Amino acid sequence: MSEHLAAVAETTKLARVLGITDPTELDFLVDLPSAAIREYRERVTDRLFDRDTKRLKGIAAASKIVPVALSSKMAERAFGPVLCAAVASAVEPHRAVDIAKHLHATFLAECAVQLDPRRTAAIIAAVPATMVTDVARELLARGDHITMGRFVHVVPEPALRAAAPVMSDADLLRIGFLLEDKTAIDRVLHIVADRVPGVIRAAYDQNMWAEGIDLLDSIAPHNRAWIGDITAGLGPDVLDALITAVAELDAWATLLPITSAMSPDSLRLFAERPTVHDENILAAIMDAALDGGQWVNLLPLASHLPAEQLAFIAARVGDQDDDRLGDLIRDAHTAGLWAAMIPVALALTDEHRRRLAGLPVMTEPDVLTAVITATADHDLWSQALPLVDALPDTTKPTLAALIGDLTREQLLAAVLTASCGDNIHTLVDIALAQNTEGRTRVLTLIDGMDDIEEFLSALTPDTPDTVWQALIQVRAEIPARLLTLLAERARELDRDADAAQLEPLTTTAN
Repeated sequence: MSEHLAAVAETTKLARVLGITDPTELDFLVDLPSAAIREYRERVTDRLFDRDTKRLKGIAAASKIVPVALSSKMAERAFGPVLCAAVASAVEPHRAVDIAKHLHATFLAECAVQLDPRRTAAIIAAVPATMVTDVARELLARGDHITMGRFVHVVPEPALRAAAPVMSDADLLRIGFLLEDKTAIDRVLHIVADRVPGVIRAAYDQNMWAEGIDLLDSIAPHNRAWIGDITAGLGPDVLDALITAVAELDAWATLLPITSAMSPDSLRLFAERPTVHDENILAAIMDAALDGGQWVNLLPLASHLPAEQLAFIAARVGDQDDDRLGDLIRDAHTAGLWAAMIPVALALTDEHRRRLAGLPVMTEPDVLTAVITATADHDLWSQALPLVDALPDTTKPTLAALIGDLTREQLLAAVLTASCGDNIHTLVDIALAQNTEGRTRVLTLIDGMDDIEEFLSALTPDTPDTVWQALIQVRAEIPARLLTLLAERARELDRDADAAQLEPLTTTAN
């Protein structure tokens, strides 16, 4: 949970302990660390419970010699809920439950308000599911989500399952916000998984996004994907409202881990929302990414943004100094996010892209391997080839070896993409830098292309001389058909000298 939301939840619970009916009276505390507010609340609770410890233990001891039925009547008519709650922690759990079975749900609810879960966890864990449900119904009738939230983590799963139907979706949201132990949220989600869409819808319908965002922040990583997909599936209005609320609460550090776990289709729906495209929103997202440790969680979203918004993201990335830019690349590499990083790199200006490509990290073999692997696996050649073209010449041997490891289908996809763009020289340059076996494989593949004319037409007047010279250098390895076609193409481009050297050798009969 964001520290602010955590502090709000803690001041709400502190107000209950102090007998303050309006928690907003404690808003002056919300800028304090939530842990400090909680510690103060627990100290106040301890002071209230410990001031009469000796007397309370005496009452608890006396209850052992009184029949259960009589003890229950004394508890309800003589002691009252406050004293009963104070004595409860000193009574043996099973006897306390036996006494509770004879008490009305209304009285038990009044006792629950006063109980300290740290002292009575064993008792709560032994309470029958039907009794938990009855007390939950009473508490909810009073709108008491604080007491419910304080005990969820000590209530056994069967009892939670039994009580869940009496809670509305909005109740679940409020209780989740006020949980005493946030690690219990995943257990609750497991129990009410089918109601998660309704819970998120309640956040939208009742403008309870603070509670909803708290829910998203509190869930374990393994629950992020399906909850993110459910949220995206609730429609554009819900997504827009969520994005607006996150911006107002500055909670991008909460939402970005959720979006990064979404399926591609859900993430695309999110990235298409005009609300995300607002420059102020994008600036806040980049602040969270670059300054708030959310860089790797931003990348999956960035790769789905329209060109203009992706350029905005890339501009912020390109403005980083070399050390910081190197760290961002390293983080993306470690997280295995080159498929998302490559579109960002392509969106950089030529100057920034060449600066990125020239960083020491980009010459490391494992990094280059990851770049080529991601490019081939996701068919990102049109985006990766400009980046590869900017790499220093010292990387060519490594890149040539990596090209040689591609499957026939991957290599063909690279050649076709290069043929349709203006980076054929990049691919030819690297491919011909391979050993003889590798070059032969590439040249044979090109010779057998159904649409070889596209490859040939990619050789233009602007194709660097080095490409033609490289072809001439390996002419003996080029299949005869391809060699003839290359010579014809050279003549069409008025490169007669190159054409003469590429002409297949003819044999003269005696």
